[in-house]
Amino acid sequence: MDLSQLIIISIIQGIIEWLPISSQGNIIILMSEVFDYNIENALKLSIILHLGTLISACIYFRNEIFQIIVNLKDYKFGYSTESNSLTTFIILSTISSSIVGLVIFSSLLDISGNFLFTLMIGIGLIITGIIQKTIKSDLKNERNLDNKVAIATGILQGFAVIPGISRSGITTSYLLFRRFNPSTALRLSFIMSIPAVFLANLFVIFVEGIQDLQFIELIIAVAFSCVSGLISISSFIKIAQKIRFWIFSIFVGGLLVIPYILNLIS
Repeated sequence: MDLSQLIIISIIQGIIEWLPISSQGNIIILMSEVFDYNIENALKLSIILHLGTLISACIYFRNEIFQIIVNLKDYKFGYSTESNSLTTFIILSTISSSIVGLVIFSSLLDISGNFLFTLMIGIGLIITGIIQKTIKSDLKNERNLDNKVAIATGILQGFAVIPGISRSGITTSYLLFRRFNPSTALRLSFIMSIPAVFLANLFVIFVEGIQDLQFIELIIAVAFSCVSGLISISSFIKIAQKIRFWIFSIFVGGLLVIPYILNLIS
């Protein structure tokens, strides 16, 4: 992959990260099918690109993050206050995400060269679309958080390691299903992604590694992803609450699954 392709992919990642359409699944398909990039490294690079949008999220949610850090010095496990509730939610969701995500990611590397990998992305996108289509919401906010919600949301975030399963889509959908209002669900979804994405990047960079790209290329990719994400986050978070992205997810998923079905029939 040349530098211009890498920059294009990074910019696209920064734009679609905030939409519930699985940025990872779509980025992997773009890298492997359009740019003919090794699919195993495409999986790893898709996680690295999330580091750029993680920085964007940190800047956008800087007040919430600052409050969590301040709260740590007097923190007591539980949900006694709103700030305490958010901190407890982040801790439990991060632990459960890390356990589930590590197991699934290791399994994905084993099948990354298999045609089933693309099929899995398609099925994941269709599932994401169906989940988004069926969700409803109510009026709950951070005061209604508890251990079960935190752990369950974290586990679902771990499953979003599977390309095609939208991390924001599946976590937001679950919170909406539990009757949290849309703004709270979206806010919690993006804040809880920050430590999870950071840990995932540490694992990929220091344990797995990406052989095809140099360090400077990774820095460039993260930088463009960050700038693109920072420019688009505010607008797209608002758009994500209004547009029916479930149609897009099912459509793209169908494009990936239908050729496999036709091949079986023939």
